[in-house]
Amino acid sequence: MKIIASQKTLLTALSRIQGVVEKSSIKPITANALIETTNSGIAVSATNLQIGMTAHYEDVSVKKEGKISVNARKAFEIIKEFPEDDICIEEMDNYWVEISCGKDLKFNIIGLPPEDFPQFINEKEDSFVSWETDKLLSMLNMTSFSISRDETKQNINGAFFENIEGGQTRIVTTDGYRLSIIDSSLGNQLDMEEGLIIPQKAIIEINKIIQEKREETSIKVLFNKNSLMISIGEIELFVRLIEKKFPDYRVIIPGDGYKKIRVSIEKNRIKPALKRMSIISNENNRPVIFSFSGKMLEIKTEDSELGKVEETLEVKDMVKDDFSFCINCMYLLDVLTVIDGDIVIEFNADEENKPIIVRPDEQVEEIKYIIMPMIMD
Repeated sequence: MKIIASQKTLLTALSRIQGVVEKSSIKPITANALIETTNSGIAVSATNLQIGMTAHYEDVSVKKEGKISVNARKAFEIIKEFPEDDICIEEMDNYWVEISCGKDLKFNIIGLPPEDFPQFINEKEDSFVSWETDKLLSMLNMTSFSISRDETKQNINGAFFENIEGGQTRIVTTDGYRLSIIDSSLGNQLDMEEGLIIPQKAIIEINKIIQEKREETSIKVLFNKNSLMISIGEIELFVRLIEKKFPDYRVIIPGDGYKKIRVSIEKNRIKPALKRMSIISNENNRPVIFSFSGKMLEIKTEDSELGKVEETLEVKDMVKDDFSFCINCMYLLDVLTVIDGDIVIEFNADEENKPIIVRPDEQVEEIKYIIMPMIMD
């Protein structure tokens, strides 16, 4: 194989895959990029066996067809330090690869057999469904913060997608202490009877790709047994789904038939107050107590090693019955970060230690956040 391309093209190709390649692995091939010629240019691929990415580039001169496999991080570092000029990549004997610019600059690095690179699924164009990129990006932004980061809890270490009535798609995420739910019509529904769980690392890559390709109005999605394939512009992402059963989140959602207290709070009042609370509460994961009375909300927290803080602010609604609850204030701050406007808090006045429901203050039933209370000292 021999190709010539601009530094910009090669830098784009190799920087895109850095989040996918395995940094340390017992399988050396997963630290490599596969570069192969196509009818219209080249395709650059990488995988960590859980996520795979391929991107196609046409602004390349193919001098000799073929494919090579080189260390993705080192190739990126090399290209990054090259001048902004045309760069030649050529396959040599015994899988060595030469990267050169003009006659005076030349790197020779050791590659691996390209035949050892894992193969991705390959499906026909008509097998995909189309989703709106802006809606998907919004749904991910509104829910991904509550995905569990604990990789030992695989069934919640990702975002759960399922079909619901009205042609809508639901995304649910949880870390065991809070729950995020959003419903929206993305476009055509995937054929998934029991839903699917996309790993958190893949959610990060999907988000990055959509952000980069904001000019693309739609994204093509394919569900195939235990895999998901996403295509947007020249980029294809292959994801091995989590093959565990997502928890029955519906049992956590408070139903009807209980005394519900509903109070609206202005975001620009409560968010700065919670940031001040977090100075004390975050140190030892201390609970923050919320006490409502009339139109006033008192927030306070205390730590035996640091001290205490309390603040009172006015809320939008008058509450007839005083009530209190205790939560991790960072969970509410995370919600306030993704919601643009004011919020509504719903509280179960009939039973203690029941989940708190938080919604946008615009009666948007498609979005809800459920936060489990902490025990008051």
